[in-house]
Amino acid sequence: MIAVNLNSDILGRGATVADHGSDESDERYRQEILKHGGLRSAIFGTERELKRQFFGGTGRPGIPTVMVDAFNIMQDRITRARLAGDPPDVIISPRLGHVGWFDFHRARETAEIGARTTERALDLVDEAIAALAPRPAPVTPPVK
Repeated sequence: MIAVNLNSDILGRGATVADHGSDESDERYRQEILKHGGLRSAIFGTERELKRQFFGGTGRPGIPTVMVDAFNIMQDRITRARLAGDPPDVIISPRLGHVGWFDFHRARETAEIGARTTERALDLVDEAIAALAPRPAPVTPPVK
């Protein structure tokens, strides 16, 4: 059995989660808005703050980024469990961590990476075939 692990380096591009919700600076920001702009500014300021937390700001990942990273971690764990439970004879692991989910325009590049990685693994495939191929039974001369 030959397996292709498309998740081999997907976690290498993960982000560090720096935002865990509101902190003291957010509260100071809210107080300044209330002091200078009144209730209307407080309402729209809170909306702006929520947008910043959802979509991310400078140096902070937004919820979509965190969700994608969580999915990548889950996918990696599932892949590792499947490979450990039923290990293949040969595993091919192309380095595709730099290709995103929606990079459909990079299909040719991805296929070329897969082809090069597979060509490098051909020796391993040949070794596996040689080791696993059934060997003919030894021929013994008939007894007279």
